[in-house]
Amino acid sequence: MKILKESDMIENYHLKTIYYLFVFCFLSVTLLFGCAVEKHTEENILFDAWKTMAEKSKGYSPATERHNPAFTGQGEESDLKQSSAFEKLEKDKTDAPSPKRADRPASEDLKEMRVPEQVVSEKDSENGFESFSEPEKLFPTEKISMKMNKIDVAVLLRTLARIAGQNIIISENVTGKADINISESPWNEVFYSILRTYGLTYAREGNIIRIIALEDMDKELKLLEIDKKKESGKRAFEQVEPLLTRVIRIKFADADKLKENLRQFLTADKDGKKRGAVAVNEHTRSLIIQATRSDIETMTALIETLDRPILQVLIEAHIVETSKDTAMELGIQWGGLYHHSDGNSNYWITPDANQQVEGSDTEISPGSGSVVNFPSTLEEGVGLNIGYVAQKVGRYLLSAQLSALQKQGRLNILSSPSVTTLDNQLATIESGKDVPFQTVEDGEVDIVFKKAVLSLEVTPHVIDEQTLKMSIRTHKDELDFSKPVQGNPTIITKNAETNVILFDGQTTVIGGLSKETSSDSESGVPVLKDIPLLGNLFKGKGSQNNMEEVLIFITPHILRERHLTHETE
Repeated sequence: MKILKESDMIENYHLKTIYYLFVFCFLSVTLLFGCAVEKHTEENILFDAWKTMAEKSKGYSPATERHNPAFTGQGEESDLKQSSAFEKLEKDKTDAPSPKRADRPASEDLKEMRVPEQVVSEKDSENGFESFSEPEKLFPTEKISMKMNKIDVAVLLRTLARIAGQNIIISENVTGKADINISESPWNEVFYSILRTYGLTYAREGNIIRIIALEDMDKELKLLEIDKKKESGKRAFEQVEPLLTRVIRIKFADADKLKENLRQFLTADKDGKKRGAVAVNEHTRSLIIQATRSDIETMTALIETLDRPILQVLIEAHIVETSKDTAMELGIQWGGLYHHSDGNSNYWITPDANQQVEGSDTEISPGSGSVVNFPSTLEEGVGLNIGYVAQKVGRYLLSAQLSALQKQGRLNILSSPSVTTLDNQLATIESGKDVPFQTVEDGEVDIVFKKAVLSLEVTPHVIDEQTLKMSIRTHKDELDFSKPVQGNPTIITKNAETNVILFDGQTTVIGGLSKETSSDSESGVPVLKDIPLLGNLFKGKGSQNNMEEVLIFITPHILRERHLTHETE
């Protein structure tokens, strides 16, 4: 009995060991599998998030910020002091008389449409630059009706000004009575008629209209002479005014070009020489301006206007190669949204008649039989131009269509480059190779390399938020081995250059860069085709010509400003 109990104990011990080992292995496998799934899921989440960001992100243009020129120092003559230039300028304004723009005399405002007051001094026009001017403030044109008898002219003018919300000052010499009966006449015509009828004229200073009698013209002419003397004194003062120095950091503009423009606004002395200087500090991209206070104020205003960020343009290109026969047989059909010329409805051009269009848009089925197959059933005036593909709806529509055709063997996508450039800046895309050529000169053999490339040069110009003009130049080199020169192939060059106006996201197509290849072949019965004379009965010769068409699809995207308060999701 004792022996049996020991064997049972041993057997139970082994069973327990196996059980615990099984439980341990099961828990370990479960734990490892759970970690692996969690890690794989986490990687998928990160990858999907990255992929989504990559597909949605196209980049941005810099946001417009208020230009805040940095003061680094100023002083008389050419000394650069470390004290605050702003405080120095404020102190100078109280110590030295600051030249002010003379008031406009009323004698210059006798004409109904007056010359607007100039903001920049006359020297700017003398230098060949157009002076900045305030826009002419036109009188209201809404129609009014009035009926009054034996009313003072001054009261009539004040009533007229109150109707249109105009500020008015009337001279004490404006007298007389008026009878008026006006029905549905423009305000400005009524105002001019009253002035002519009662021998009056006006002068406009800012938002105030001054009404004077013609007999006051002598007084106004005297004021004009005084104003001229003030202006002459102002120019004389500018010729001896102390020079101040200011440093302004340039953010976006070309500092060298900006320097050349600003130099034209420096005041000249009595000998015609410029007073002051403008220099560029390359290390900090700053302008060092030494000039009179009035010149510095003028240049600061110009820099505020000129040193601004410009938009960027993302240019996407697809360079496709296909046979002309395949293109004519298959056609390349894209869908797009087009606006009818009457503005009442949209037309969605579908790749096939079975595709449904959502919303209130009208679907149109395309025809067939051309390289870029646009529908031939559109009415006159729809505004569809051959050579354009509207891709605003669905950015990846064109890429998907081309990829599908490539999988079918209908075409070959040579490359799909994209590049971002600034507005009015040239962007170049080039693909090709260097071809070795053997040359012999004075008995010496030399190897030179020449480029055989397909290049694309695009210069975009943003017209407004939705439209841009593009200057496009394409260049294609191809090697022709059928006409070698000293064993070297010839290079055939083809160019295309054009200027087009596109909407943001619209695609233009450049074609005509075709390539013709020819090949000769011979087939026949082995051995028998090599028998002299009789061999011709057992073999045949053939030739084949292929025409390959290169199409370039160019799609520009205007990159919007990304404001500083924008949060990245």
